[in-house]
Amino acid sequence: MRISSRLLLVLAVPLCAAPVPAAAAEGCLDRGYALYRSGRLEDAAALFASAGCADEAGAAAHLNAGVVLRDLGRDKDALDAFSKAAALEPDIPGARSALGWAAFRLGRNAEARKAFSAAAALDPLDPSPRLGLARVLMAEKKPAAAAAALEKLSADRPEFTPAWFYLARAYKEAGEPRKAVSAYEKVFKEDWTFFEARLPLARLHERLGDMDVAWNHYARILGVSPRHRESGEREKALGALLGRVPEDALPRQRIDEPLPVVRAAPSAKMPSIAVGVGTGPSGGPGLRDALVLSPTGPARLVDPDTGRVLARLPSGEDLLFSRLSAGLFQATGRGGRSLGRFRRALAVEAEDPSRHGLILRDARVEPGYAWSSVRDRQLKGRVEVRSKGEKLYAVNRLTLEDYLYGVVTREMPRTFPVEALKAQAVITRGNALVWKRHPRHARDGYDVCDGQHCQVYGGVPGETAEGRAAVDGTRALALHSSGRPAHTLYSANCGGHTQDSGEIGGWFESPYLRGSLDADPPADAPGTPWELYRWLKGRPRVFCNVPEAAGHAHFRWTRVVSAEELRDRVARIKKIGELQSVTVRRRSRSGHVNSVRFEGSAGALTVDREQAIRSVLGLSSLRSTLFVVEAERGAGGRPAEFVFHGGGWGHGVGLCQHGAAGRALAGQDHLRILRHYYPNTVLEKLAY
Repeated sequence: MRISSRLLLVLAVPLCAAPVPAAAAEGCLDRGYALYRSGRLEDAAALFASAGCADEAGAAAHLNAGVVLRDLGRDKDALDAFSKAAALEPDIPGARSALGWAAFRLGRNAEARKAFSAAAALDPLDPSPRLGLARVLMAEKKPAAAAAALEKLSADRPEFTPAWFYLARAYKEAGEPRKAVSAYEKVFKEDWTFFEARLPLARLHERLGDMDVAWNHYARILGVSPRHRESGEREKALGALLGRVPEDALPRQRIDEPLPVVRAAPSAKMPSIAVGVGTGPSGGPGLRDALVLSPTGPARLVDPDTGRVLARLPSGEDLLFSRLSAGLFQATGRGGRSLGRFRRALAVEAEDPSRHGLILRDARVEPGYAWSSVRDRQLKGRVEVRSKGEKLYAVNRLTLEDYLYGVVTREMPRTFPVEALKAQAVITRGNALVWKRHPRHARDGYDVCDGQHCQVYGGVPGETAEGRAAVDGTRALALHSSGRPAHTLYSANCGGHTQDSGEIGGWFESPYLRGSLDADPPADAPGTPWELYRWLKGRPRVFCNVPEAAGHAHFRWTRVVSAEELRDRVARIKKIGELQSVTVRRRSRSGHVNSVRFEGSAGALTVDREQAIRSVLGLSSLRSTLFVVEAERGAGGRPAEFVFHGGGWGHGVGLCQHGAAGRALAGQDHLRILRHYYPNTVLEKLAY
């Protein structure tokens, strides 16, 4: 057997009992992977398929050729390559399953069934061949039998969302729409970001007469994709019938009784920070026609430019800030009494900030994201109401440590181990200092926004005892590089390997933002197309694979996107006609996708920015750019759907939050965690 022994480190978990391939010379595999990562797929396929590479690497050469040929849309050649690999080494984990999928996508159902059955026998714990067998039954118009197989698979592996997704389809084809609804709802239970399941679920509810529920799903889709054609049409029609508008679908949270105010220990030398509140997806001001502020104790209205007190305010009195005339605004109190007029800004602050604060009513939280809502925001410090054009927005000014109180457990679950929370506190502080020095939103009068564009800030409702303890336990500590605070970026889950910042289009090189495997001691990451494919379809042993702390879908996920849906999203950027292929054209060392090319009947489009890739490929944005994609074809060989197998959540640069949790659970303290994710930095204490 001549496949690299490093496959043991990247193959799916749980491991099967199949024989372990022995080590082999890897020259052609390494060269082929370099070609593959750089987007030279045709050259990589030719190298892997060459006689010389087959002589050198054996079955591994054919497996890698199969993956690249599949990526190129050469399904028949891919099937031949997987067949050669299976003939050489019948017991390689995953090879029989890959052969089955290749045959299935060519409509060779008998051949696919045979391969899937062999794969399931080799590794009974791998869900992929069992899913394949059910898909064969569906292709053969046996939905009831497919449903029975998928019921068993989903019972055995409830976290495996494709089983629930295709079970819903099987139920629908079998004429059981209520069961289909239940299965789609299980998709969301396991992965609430799987928005591609909302559209068929909305259609089912509408068909069943559940108009209110159907409307809600259409409105939720519009919340993350405002230009979604079908959802826009159906939401409008059902909304007119029900007397609803899209904003009605947003969860709402009101603060009737103010929360206790806990202030960080004061220091005259502690810096303050200005936070935009209710900001948009790109961190810009959340502009509104009017704002309402309610002091939780005695307060005062202040001119922020001069410091002059304009009015004293009793506790609980709502202050309405609104437009009076072109470019002129006013603040009014109870009974409409005028408290002050302004063109640029007015501010409100508590008389006793150690005990009281302010409530901003009905602030929009994280617009454009699946978890968007409308909430009252209780805030410490000063709140400025600022104008822009004929609209208003809010800015919260408060001390740095108080700001961190409202961030740490909005960015990381409070249930994570304390050492992970401490690491989060340190890097949150560092980022705030960087943005204080180089404000991201200076033109709008604030240093940072309150959303994911900067760091998620929840004000007093976002604070927890755990988060405050992590901030206090690391007070004034921040990582530095070359004598300045380090820009300590982080993401929720790196998928098993963090990414170099300099490999992402439009980002920057950094000596401390280097990608590495999220494992100790360091081991080989996926080093071939086949290893990457198996890595992303499995659950490798890395620190961020912590389902007990963070669930399964944050680490490994699947999306099924129709070609029609993806065509419409691409057309918003450039019209290229009917979508013919989606091809990854560049990857980072970690396997993250850095460039995607869409080929259409009337043109092509290349997308090479991280957020743009995620946005165009996912209805509510893909969780990450760490994925492989497989095309499923319909009539005439045209793509019908694209299936994405992915890992992680976020850009994958810097600290991996779930990896930090896994490391803390393994006994690492926050200092060791920080050393791993930010090499070439030092921890320094600030002078306050």
